[in-house]
This record gives sequence, C-alpha cells and structure tokens, in this order.
Amino acid sequence: MFCLDSNVVIFAMNLRRPKIAARLDEELAAGTPLMVPAIVLFELEYGCAKSERREQSRAALALFLSAGFEQPRFDEDDAREAGEIRAYLEGRGEPIGVCDILIAAQARRRGATLVTSNGREFERVPGLIVTDWAAK
Repeated sequence: MFCLDSNVVIFAMNLRRPKIAARLDEELAAGTPLMVPAIVLFELEYGCAKSERREQSRAALALFLSAGFEQPRFDEDDAREAGEIRAYLEGRGEPIGVCDILIAAQARRRGATLVTSNGREFERVPGLIVTDWAAK
C-alpha cells in the first residue's frame, strides 16, 4: 500500500512533476491500494479554501479523489502512534511538523510506504518507509 503525501497529490493533480503523475496512473491501473490520509485531505482542503479559484480547486480535488483512494479516519490508535513518533523525534532534537507527524503515524501504523517529495522530514521517523516517485 502507498500513502500519498500532500505534495504528491498536488504534483499529480497539476502535472508539475510528470513522473509522479505517470507512476500514480500505473499504480491505479494495477489496482495497488493507495491511501490519502485524513491529515493530507485537511491540507488539500485548506489549499482549496485559500485559493483564488476556490470552486475550481475543490472540483479538481473531488475529481482526483474519485479515483478510489482509501481515506482512513484519524483514530485513537493513530493518535497513540503520532504521540510516540513526536516524543521520539523531540527526544532526539529532530522534530518535524505536526501535520507530518500525523501523516507519518497513519502510514506507519498501516505498514504503508509514504510517497513524498519531502523525504528529509519523514526519513527521521523510525520504521516509516519513504519513497519519492519524482526521483526514480
């Protein structure tokens, strides 16, 4: 299973990184389980809300999500996982953003590979598998 980070969704939607869009198309065609975590959805909705083209942005997001991504809710077990990640990283003096912690928690708890263009942040999370489809 692949877990998509916000930047990957944005790059795929606006085709700014063709390698990402092509790989996403391949995975969808192959029936690979793909998820868009609740926190990623929040970040995308925030982007739509502040867009000058709000309705167009929301329509584009709805069309993207209609491809059939899993959209797990952030639950109690995710919260526990996130707390563990945050405590570990802060204890090492290597904190990352709160939203990134929450995304990492959902991916790691489900054994998903996180697809992101922000590997430097996420690679600090122990046990989280991270890949960058634009780099390959």
